Amino acid sequence: MIFDDNAAYQTYRIFVAIFGTLGMVVATSPMKKNYKRNLLFLGGYAIYTIVFTFFSMHFWGFLSFLRSVILTISLPGVIMIYMTADTSVSKHIFKCLSQLLLSLYLLISVTLLNTLFKGTLLSNAILLLSAYLAAIALEFFVLRRVFPDIAGINTQGFGILALIPIAFFLFVMTLALYPVHYTQNPAFPLLFYLSGAVIAIIYYAVFQYLRTQYQYQIDEQNREILKIQIQGIKKHVEDTKRNAKEVKLIWQDTHKMLSGIASLAKEGNAKAILELVSESTELNRQSTPTYYCSDPILNATLTAYLGQALDLGITIEHHLAIPENLPVDSAELSICFANALENATKACAELPENERKIIIRCIYKPAFMFEIANPYKGQITLGRNGLPTSTRTGHGTGTRSIIAFCEKHNAFYDFSTEGGWFKLVITL
Repeated sequence: MIFDDNAAYQTYRIFVAIFGTLGMVVATSPMKKNYKRNLLFLGGYAIYTIVFTFFSMHFWGFLSFLRSVILTISLPGVIMIYMTADTSVSKHIFKCLSQLLLSLYLLISVTLLNTLFKGTLLSNAILLLSAYLAAIALEFFVLRRVFPDIAGINTQGFGILALIPIAFFLFVMTLALYPVHYTQNPAFPLLFYLSGAVIAIIYYAVFQYLRTQYQYQIDEQNREILKIQIQGIKKHVEDTKRNAKEVKLIWQDTHKMLSGIASLAKEGNAKAILELVSESTELNRQSTPTYYCSDPILNATLTAYLGQALDLGITIEHHLAIPENLPVDSAELSICFANALENATKACAELPENERKIIIRCIYKPAFMFEIANPYKGQITLGRNGLPTSTRTGHGTGTRSIIAFCEKHNAFYDFSTEGGWFKLVITL
């Protein structure tokens, strides 16, 4: 085995592999915002790894340590990162085991290269460190942007996909360590890289499938946006036609009223004139349409969904300061508002009529931010990622659409429950 008699170097290799793999996983994982807690978990795992490695290599030996590393180092690492990452269990297992598999190929390939070319201890140390740093940089600057979008299409499917890296990782570990160390097995390089080619083909097929599904969902979302845009334009055209008719009717009514006032003025009946003007003012006030913002699509969306809420006997309290120039596409923002208002309306519909209320606020300085709050019945559970969980069929799709909108535009979002009120805040 290469540099088998150098305990310090073997320890160095182990630490580079362990913390290099940790860096690869963290580079592609969305982490929770509790940085102190994350550092505590990562620091605790680092201390455990260092202490356990020294003691196990001293008492068990290098090969025995390698054979136990899955249970003693890898498994605790997977659990620890899951405690700090903002992801589901199935996605996390798929990602961690895939990274462990890639790390295994990096570590073994560097050792085989130095064994083949009889490299020095220094060259092996530099090559190993460079390989892991290059992998971390590649994953942070490339895969970090691609994987979250693809991984976001399906949560349940990753439970099946996670079996792929689990099976291959166990196979490669067994191939590398049994019956002897891989550097002492002449047939190992051929089997190792043949299995690597199979792994690469399977991962290529999996990611092509995921990209196809992701593109399908993007197309569906674009069709939904286009549908809302068309509805908004139709609504704007209808409003324009209706306003034109109303203006014509108002002019006719105004002409009649002025004629009536003129007749009353000739008679000197001031009281009748005042009553006529007062009655006309009240009628105009009642017929004035609700106006929320200047954007026709967003205004049509707010009018429709808040109108549905009013029809259900829900009290609406709104304080809306919406700018003429929106920070994002108005159709996408309208979908977000629609989903949030639909969720709030459904929650209020389950309450007695005297308790139904929706509060919607929006400001645009110093940043565009809106808040939608409503009372609710029963219990709302917020998951470990801070999102409301739902066990009822058909529920939760609106929330997923809101999260997708926020992730696409790097918006801050917060769900909270306090005093019987559910609140959603989004800042762009």
